Amino acid sequence: MERDALEGMMQQLPTLLATLPSVAFVAAAYFFITLDRQRATSPSKDDTQVGIKLVLFALILAGIGIALGGVNILLSYALSGFKGGAGPIKVAIPPILVGGATLFITGTIILPKTNAATQRQPERFFLGMLALSYGIGALSSLSAFLTGLFVSLPWAANTPNLVGTLTGGAILFLALTKFGQRSGWTAAPPAAPSYPQGGGGGGGAYPPGYGQQQPQQPQQGYGQPQGYGQPQPGYPQQPGQQPGYPQQPGQYPPGYNPQGGGGGYGQGR
Repeated sequence: MERDALEGMMQQLPTLLATLPSVAFVAAAYFFITLDRQRATSPSKDDTQVGIKLVLFALILAGIGIALGGVNILLSYALSGFKGGAGPIKVAIPPILVGGATLFITGTIILPKTNAATQRQPERFFLGMLALSYGIGALSSLSAFLTGLFVSLPWAANTPNLVGTLTGGAILFLALTKFGQRSGWTAAPPAAPSYPQGGGGGGGAYPPGYGQQQPQQPQQGYGQPQGYGQPQPGYPQQPGQQPGYPQQPGQYPPGYNPQGGGGGYGQGR
């Protein structure tokens, strides 16, 4: 009888541990918000819904912890080779259902009725608490997993440490990303490319401005060359020919013998 009671308490231990960060979150958030409201420029000075938002975010935090406990049981069961029959599955389903229902009802039905979309200080506290708690948990699980590898701990016994590292690290990444967006993080501008100084004749990086269109230089008129249209020496203008045009076929300058091949060269002697 006592053994059954002890096993029941051990099964409820993850659920009890999941509530501790929620209680600590509400207490710490109330304390810091009370201090922050002493400032004249405090963003939460006129927020009358701080209390209810802190309670709702605490419930979300508890729901994440409860659901994650069931997920860890399933992943450990799968990575250890599905040993143990259907017992681990039966144990994992209830916390997943309870935690998932808490997240759905609180996050999608109740919380949107508040001013959480405009007054985000409680949400930032929640994201910070989420990242901190699961980040520490991921580091602790990683340390335990490596210790298990060094001391040759059986794989089935060391699998929960690996699962805790993976799930805790995933929540840490998501929480930090969301926290950064809510805090106004911006991406750093890309660094300007640096071009090496030209030193030799080898092929290297192109200098700045290479390939850009160069300014057009004024040109002298594209068309008739200078002197075009003027009578050339030795080629008088023929009757009926337009000024500036070259000799037409069949027209020869005076003194040109078409039969003799144009001069003394090649003429019969």
